Amino acid sequence: MLSAVMHAAILWLPYLQFPHKQVILPPLTVRLEPLPHPVDKPAAKTALPNQLVTSGKGSSNKKTATTANSMKEMEKSATVRQFPKHLQLTFTVCRGADISKVGELRHQLDLDGDAYTLTASQQTTGLTSLVSKEKLTQISRGRIGEHGLQPALFKEVKISGNEKQNQQATFDWSTQQLSFSIGGSTTLPADAQDNLSFMYQLSQLSIPSMRMEFFSLPISDGAHLEQIQIEIGIREEISTRMGNLRTLHLRKMHSLGEAYFEIWLGMEYRMLPVKFRQVDSSGNELEEFVISDIRAADEP
Repeated sequence: MLSAVMHAAILWLPYLQFPHKQVILPPLTVRLEPLPHPVDKPAAKTALPNQLVTSGKGSSNKKTATTANSMKEMEKSATVRQFPKHLQLTFTVCRGADISKVGELRHQLDLDGDAYTLTASQQTTGLTSLVSKEKLTQISRGRIGEHGLQPALFKEVKISGNEKQNQQATFDWSTQQLSFSIGGSTTLPADAQDNLSFMYQLSQLSIPSMRMEFFSLPISDGAHLEQIQIEIGIREEISTRMGNLRTLHLRKMHSLGEAYFEIWLGMEYRMLPVKFRQVDSSGNELEEFVISDIRAADEP
């Protein structure tokens, strides 16, 4: 009888699976210091097709007088924006016009000396999982140095119902070649990232101090390499389960009828991603990911 009860209890426990060794982290054992306040960019008088449409908040005429000081502050902060040895971010996944929750996404970054492993695991939850069970796992491995993340391997596995898709990219920095498991290769640019590592590499670029409207970043999805132009938007406050967070809004520059992404970097949290969104070619939001928990630890 006891055996039957235990068996039934196990069946009803939530199913959690991690692609590498799970590190149990207490909430924010490492204090993530707030960064200096960057200066707002003035709102453009006429929005171009590829420009970020802003709310117009925070525009200031003091930008010219304070830009030099702000740049010095941000350059100093970039040298101390280090990752803890273990970092775990949890996002609520929403989908559709009504922004209904359909799942959870967990990012985990583990450092071992100058080597890093970054893992993303997303799966549907609740009633959605009964209708359509989906799971996405991404793994980025490589080295981390004074210029940030340098991926060596990126792997993506997507499971939807009974279908399974996987693709992998290998970064060979010695020969400057990027090879794909589906076949083919291309020249590897010095600043190349993958679909997962780039979100954390952004924190190493000191973006708020840039004297430009956009910057380029080569990103691989495991099957291709694309030179992406990322537009620097404005500071804005977003609502999350962790409270209201000050963020810097970025967006992939795109043509009309082209899919794109948006990402919000947490200014109190070392410019880590705290929200991102994927939009299809019709302008319909595919999925939105909003931070719900951040945990960190500096112990081995």
